[in-house]
Amino acid sequence: MLTLSTTRLATLILVLATLTAPGAAAAQTFAADVAPLVESSCLQCHSARTVTPLNLERLGFDLTDPETLKVWERVYERLEKGEMPPAAAPRPDAAVVATALGSLKQALVDASRAARGEQRTPLRRLTRLEYAYTMQDLLGIDEVVASNLIPLLPAEADSGGFDTVAAYQSMSPIHVRSYLEAADRALDGVLLVGPAPETDTYVIEYAKSEYLHRVANNTGLGQGIVKQLDDAYVAFIDAASTYTVNSQSEGHRVTVPGRYRVAVEAYPHQAVSPVTLSLYRGHRSGGGVPALEELLGEFDLIGEGIRTVEVTPYLRPGDLIAPVPADLDGPRPTHAVPGDPHSGFGGLKHHPGEGVALKTMTIEGPLLTDGVWPPRSTRRLLTGVEFDADGEIRLTKDPYGHIVDIVAALAPRAFRRPLADGEIEAYASLARPLLDDGQPFLDAVRLPLRAILSAPAFLYHASSSDPNVAASTLDGFGLATRLSYFLWRSMPDAELLDLAGEGRLSAPDVLARQVDRLLDDPKRERFVKDFVGQAFRLNELKATTPDRGMYPEFDDRLGQAMVRETELFLAELIAGDLSAGSLVDADFTFVNRQLAGHYGIPGITGEHMRKVMLPADSPRGGLLTQASIHKVTANGTTTSPIPRGNFVLANLLGRPAPPPPAEVGALEPDTRGTTTVREQLEAHRSSPVCANCHRVIDPPGFAMESFDPIGGFRTRYRLSGGEIDVGGGLRYPAPYTEGPAVDPSGVTPEGEAFADIRDYKRLLLEQELDQVARHLASNLLVFSTGAEIEFADRDAVEQIVERGRSDGHPVRQMIHRVVQSDLFRTR
Repeated sequence: MLTLSTTRLATLILVLATLTAPGAAAAQTFAADVAPLVESSCLQCHSARTVTPLNLERLGFDLTDPETLKVWERVYERLEKGEMPPAAAPRPDAAVVATALGSLKQALVDASRAARGEQRTPLRRLTRLEYAYTMQDLLGIDEVVASNLIPLLPAEADSGGFDTVAAYQSMSPIHVRSYLEAADRALDGVLLVGPAPETDTYVIEYAKSEYLHRVANNTGLGQGIVKQLDDAYVAFIDAASTYTVNSQSEGHRVTVPGRYRVAVEAYPHQAVSPVTLSLYRGHRSGGGVPALEELLGEFDLIGEGIRTVEVTPYLRPGDLIAPVPADLDGPRPTHAVPGDPHSGFGGLKHHPGEGVALKTMTIEGPLLTDGVWPPRSTRRLLTGVEFDADGEIRLTKDPYGHIVDIVAALAPRAFRRPLADGEIEAYASLARPLLDDGQPFLDAVRLPLRAILSAPAFLYHASSSDPNVAASTLDGFGLATRLSYFLWRSMPDAELLDLAGEGRLSAPDVLARQVDRLLDDPKRERFVKDFVGQAFRLNELKATTPDRGMYPEFDDRLGQAMVRETELFLAELIAGDLSAGSLVDADFTFVNRQLAGHYGIPGITGEHMRKVMLPADSPRGGLLTQASIHKVTANGTTTSPIPRGNFVLANLLGRPAPPPPAEVGALEPDTRGTTTVREQLEAHRSSPVCANCHRVIDPPGFAMESFDPIGGFRTRYRLSGGEIDVGGGLRYPAPYTEGPAVDPSGVTPEGEAFADIRDYKRLLLEQELDQVARHLASNLLVFSTGAEIEFADRDAVEQIVERGRSDGHPVRQMIHRVVQSDLFRTR
């Protein structure tokens, strides 16, 4: 070991002598204990004379500085894991390391707690999604009406983590105006009085369609589009249904927003394999081509029989329903060739390919919720108010007394706690000027309701009637709120609030039963969707559109199945209390017919998702082999080991790679196929600055190279074939060509070689299972509490990991331990 020089030690102590912050004494202690290790083992690589980004000679010891604190935390992590000094370097004296680690840890814990203050989680606001779910549950409005409130609110800050983190939330005048507008929109959806809207039934018999008759016999450009049969019209082209075979083209107009029952009769035409009928909700603005906005359902048509399919979408004025054929094998109709009557859309009567024959579409609505008018949601909100046969309000006492009753019933549920003295009057009195002015009762009651739905007590997670009260432990109502928003993404129900009011919810056995109750309720789907969407980036799935020429098998239906696979996979880990290691590898997944075909899994029929066991030799199994992950880590045309490796580090292991130095240029994949990504990375790693990070990033990225940008397994890369001019100004993507072979092998930072994704997953489970569990537990804590894991929280996280280690880290038990932890139960 090198001897600590008097000059260098004096320099370190001189830095300490200049510290004047309150923690200066602690800083002097830890710096003096760390200095021998830094001098003997670190400065050879981390000084002004080296090319590494970290210069310990210039790094101060003032842990009140956030950047300095962050760097020392990273130093501690690397030392604790034995990653530094590197394996090839001389090993420092164990006693010197132990002294340095012990002193540094205590200094970091003290600095972390001092920076945080008495309250771990700052006052936390509802996210946009939580707001929508809360409005849905509080007011009983339709889920689509509630989800339509989300775009009215400012987008959450992109912190790179969960949107629940209070430190990154804000409240501005724009927020206030947006909340008032959203409250008005929500009240419009629940204060439904007066005569009930008439429910109409509109039947489209396609065989009698004059519009499609004209289209089928058109002789102009793009002639034909559909084929006429005795009892139906056949659609062969998916895009044609968007602007031709839709409900608006047949004269149906939505005038009243609401739920509609849509039934379609269809059968396969000339099909030798199952074909699919997809139903979309679209919207037409002005006279333009309608845009498809939502896939409502997909239905397999098999054999020769007629199938009736049904959906109940929420439709608004301007909306339409478009039946779209899919999974059609055989030749595709092409543009007309001059002199050939059997070519082009005009020759569809002779076209031999598969199609979907549409017989009828029946649209009924708007439907009355539960067959009651005014809806039960309106009756519940306007508690004590009666209605006559025409749905008009009939007051049974003084109007102000009714408003007091309405506020008294709604506000405790909205604020998720009992009301303080005077709160009922404070909100109810807002209606007095309107009542005194003779304004209608409904206008008067909107004012206090609007105020409640935009009040801080509604918008923020407060655990007391006075949000300024400092308390280290959540009271019963605060605990009910945190638990409900964790697992349901919405307000606590009556059972949780009752237990909180009785003072029983904080008892460990009672709390455990409530966790199980919430996880067994259908509303757990909200948690799964939101957590998966953020933790594993599924919210980014539509950020890129795969190249249609290179990946023609991708469409909306496959994208939807990709997302559902990952959501159902996590739900199964929770329901079955399976190991967190299943995120790395599992012997099952969830597929429907289309996703199974994409994965090469035989014998799967039907459009519904279901659990399947994977063959022993399957490359699938675990998060890293799911198509959703492959798509969000690719750009739609090519893949690169760098973003995929970063996904593994950041989203599975919780060890994100640092950003590259500013002087290092980005690595762009070669779409021409003249060089492989591996060859480009070899050149990239020639820089010592790049090599250290790439030895960690590249291995998982190389292992995932076996999967293309839409998650298909590959042994060779695809190269673009360009476009084909078919005449008439139309161009279609040319078929792709095969490129270089894929090499999914690599070497882990520990020196373990792997041949492919199977080998890599095995090594990951052997070496990193605890870290996978640690990161999952940390994510659950951040997601649920709204506070990031700081250095002072690490021991609490480690307790959760240690308690699950012997059983392989079961996920449901992990959720229980998170909820029972001090971090969850404290403010």
